[in-house]
Amino acid sequence: MNREATTPAIHGVSSVITYITRLLQANVRLRSLRVKGEVSNLRTLSGGHLSFDLKEGNDLLACILWASNARDLPSFANGKEIVAAGYIATYRIASKYQLYVASVEPLGAGALHAQLEALKRKFRSEGLFESTRKRMIPTYARRVALISAKAKGAEDFVNTLAARAPQIDVEFIETRVQGMGAEIDIAEALDRASRRDVDLIVLARGGGTFEDLFPFNLEPVVRAIVRARHPVITAIGHTGDRHLADEVSDLSVETPSNAAQYLGGLRDSALRHVAQLRTKLEMAARRNVLDQSRPLDALLRKLQAQGQLYVHKYRERLWQLAARLDREKPDVQMRERARRFDQLASSLQACSRAILQRANHRSELLRGRLEALDPKGPLARGYAIVLLNGQVLRSASSARVGDAIEARLEHGALHARVEQALADA
Repeated sequence: MNREATTPAIHGVSSVITYITRLLQANVRLRSLRVKGEVSNLRTLSGGHLSFDLKEGNDLLACILWASNARDLPSFANGKEIVAAGYIATYRIASKYQLYVASVEPLGAGALHAQLEALKRKFRSEGLFESTRKRMIPTYARRVALISAKAKGAEDFVNTLAARAPQIDVEFIETRVQGMGAEIDIAEALDRASRRDVDLIVLARGGGTFEDLFPFNLEPVVRAIVRARHPVITAIGHTGDRHLADEVSDLSVETPSNAAQYLGGLRDSALRHVAQLRTKLEMAARRNVLDQSRPLDALLRKLQAQGQLYVHKYRERLWQLAARLDREKPDVQMRERARRFDQLASSLQACSRAILQRANHRSELLRGRLEALDPKGPLARGYAIVLLNGQVLRSASSARVGDAIEARLEHGALHARVEQALADA
């Protein structure tokens, strides 16, 4: 048997592509086609040429429209249904076939856009887009549930948050974010996040086509965001993309990185507020010390003046007695008066000491009261001033579990959260 006669011939790549091209050109039906479909992935190429896909269900037909033809045709956009007329040919350098479009007839909104508009009208009539039903984003979030696929968007969020707000713990809940049925998976992930001990939910994914991102417009996702137990931030797609999930969320940002930057900004604002409160507290303490020291200084001056007055008074009296003794020369009287002089001198010294002791005791009492009023005094003895929302916390019943508190020490401060509040017995 002759083996060489049964071995297929070897052809070059160019000859195979040329053969396929001739087959397509020889097919009469492919030389003049009118194809109906929904426009997707429309983009402008260099030179003004347009590239887009025609979509029907899960099938796509690549199309190219030269700039010379596009100038005379009506405009169209993603999601619009059109009829494109042209011919099928190969694109040799990409090894694919495509429709070379000569004319375009718009037919109105595509199926996905029509579905989107119907859902938008439905949710708006229910008031789901109203700002009054949206919740405040917590300023001091400590745990965040991140719902996303394991992809670039989730990675960007985690890395940016670690740099901007390292005090926030991230609990990752993985889910599909595109494809048929992805809206059910996303809704279930939102429900799981609602059952977790977190302060905030972030729903994120990176960019994609209109079709890739369409699950974030569907009713299961929208309803899950509305019923979520925690506030929800959406960070979906590219800058400029807008979805019904963004309309009902409590806050929407453009990208996953922007969501992390926003949470970092809340941390910076909180730190600035704490610094301002610390400055105000120190200024108030200084004013209080000055106000309390003024009456003490006045009292000390008064006591000193009274002591000097008593000393001067009794000194004059002694001089008078001494002069009288000098005039009355009898020895007996001199000895008696000398004795009385000594007694008076002793009494004067005792009185002076008593007055000064009382003055010193009064001064020490007032000084002790002043030191007790110094807010830094207890700190030096190991105590701490506990603040809640910038106010001094005097009772455990005024705080709730999870509240962020600040403990001011003699040197520095500690930030903590309430784990348990025990009232006085």
